[in-house]
Amino acid sequence: MKIEELVIHHSAGEWGDVEYLNRLHLARGWRGIGYHKVILGPYPTYVSWARNQPREDLDGAIKQGRQDHISGAHCRGHNTTSLGICVVGHLDAHAPTERQYEALVDACVRLCRRHGLHACNIYGHKELRPTRCPGRYLDLDQLRCDVQIGLRVAEHV
Repeated sequence: MKIEELVIHHSAGEWGDVEYLNRLHLARGWRGIGYHKVILGPYPTYVSWARNQPREDLDGAIKQGRQDHISGAHCRGHNTTSLGICVVGHLDAHAPTERQYEALVDACVRLCRRHGLHACNIYGHKELRPTRCPGRYLDLDQLRCDVQIGLRVAEHV
């Protein structure tokens, strides 16, 4: 599978982890989680969120979803040429945590380097399909700018 783009998503829920998203996608009739990478927030379960018991050790952790060499199920028309990255959270209600954003930039830099991509090859789901995903509080232009900076720094290390 030739990767040409990274597509950024949000889970549109305040809590969750890879296993939860996998169950959701299976319930939709898919072959499992559609995203390749999942960036966790501080609330892995409903109970942790409802009781306001954050797990700071999980906030910003990058977890593997679908294997990178397998086509995704995250953006119709782009699944065979892209990797899907999901930030857990409702980014129409608030911004990602600082740790999540740093992890997102780091993941994008590493994936761009691995697949020979540029920051301009990073898209929000809403830039490719009619949706609000990844929410209004994830500044995609700023993300591309921060990834470009990260790519330049990586060249000089």
